[in-house]
Amino acid sequence: MAESKIDKNESFKELVAELKASRGQNKVDLAHQSQVLHKVRDLEQAQAAESKKIATATMRGEDLEKLALLDPLTDLYNYRTFIKELKAELSRARRYQHSVALCMISIDNFEEMSKQYGPLTADAILKIIGNAVKHAVREVDISGRYNKHQFIIALTNSGVSGGAIVAERIRQRIGAQAISYNWESFSLTGSFGVAVYPDQTDEWDVLIARAVDAMEHAAARGGDRVLAI
Repeated sequence: MAESKIDKNESFKELVAELKASRGQNKVDLAHQSQVLHKVRDLEQAQAAESKKIATATMRGEDLEKLALLDPLTDLYNYRTFIKELKAELSRARRYQHSVALCMISIDNFEEMSKQYGPLTADAILKIIGNAVKHAVREVDISGRYNKHQFIIALTNSGVSGGAIVAERIRQRIGAQAISYNWESFSLTGSFGVAVYPDQTDEWDVLIARAVDAMEHAAARGGDRVLAI
């Protein structure tokens, strides 16, 4: 590490000396200045890479674990973690004979909004949905980002009515949010599908498929609604 610091200091000294030498010339050597600029940029990139390595090496264990478990944009479970937790929850449901309501959420017209308003606005929309989900569920429930613009919730010890109530709560919450873009405001809507274990199925993948089917039917009917199987 000490040798690396010495090398960087020597590199900076060489650059400064070259710049001072060229400063007194009456005729500007464009080729020389271009070479110096490239050296500065190369050195800057090397330092950035070194800083990134140090930051990663010093990152705490719990931070690395968080990155592996959560979606970085919404702080909800990522797909892989959610599926793992859903399987565990259904195992508990079999053991203690209680139901689990699964709710799928799709943001209406998300692709069009993303193209029209850009990626920053798209990220803001996803964060709004993520916050709405987090505020609508209990600590015992499981929520995650299913894919680019869809979210998923497993509501423990809940039937179809309980799942529909939570879905409606989220629908109203996101509908009350206004997004501003270049002095233009627009609101959000979502399509919600609810399926229940063990009423519809006792398999986790079939349960998701049924919730997706209900969600797609909600979207086909114009969106901004909750449908339960």
